[in-house]
Amino acid sequence: MLFLLVILFVIGPIAEIYVLLTAGSLFGVLPVVAACLITALLGGWIIRLQGVAAINAARRDMNEGKPPVASAVNGALLVVAAPFLMTPGFITDAVGFSLLIPPVRLWLGRLALAEIKKRIERGDATVTIIKG
Repeated sequence: MLFLLVILFVIGPIAEIYVLLTAGSLFGVLPVVAACLITALLGGWIIRLQGVAAINAARRDMNEGKPPVASAVNGALLVVAAPFLMTPGFITDAVGFSLLIPPVRLWLGRLALAEIKKRIERGDATVTIIKG
C-alpha cells in the first residue's frame, strides 16, 4: 500500500511534469495548455453522459427489485475518473479516459468486487446492512 501511495503522490507528479515539459518543448505552451483544457471539458461532458446513464440504470434495477450493483460500480468508477480528467496532464488524462471505456470499468469493477469478496471471506472486512 505504501508503494502505491509513493507512486501516486511522488513519482506520478514528477512523471506528469516531465511529460508536460516535453510536450511543451515539442509543441509549444499554448497547444499543450489548450489540449489540457479540451481534455478536461471533453472528459467532464462524457462523465456527465455516462453518469446519467448509470443513474438511470440504477433506477431501472431498483424498480425491477434488483440491487443496482453494476450501476453503483459504474458510478463509483466514474467518480474516480473525474479528478484524473480535471487534473492537468496527459498521464492523468490517459488514466481518466481509460476509466470512461465501459469494458475497462467492467473489468476493474469485477476485480474490485472479487477483492472485496476475498477480504470478507478472510474476515478482513465486514459488511453492515442498515435497514431504514
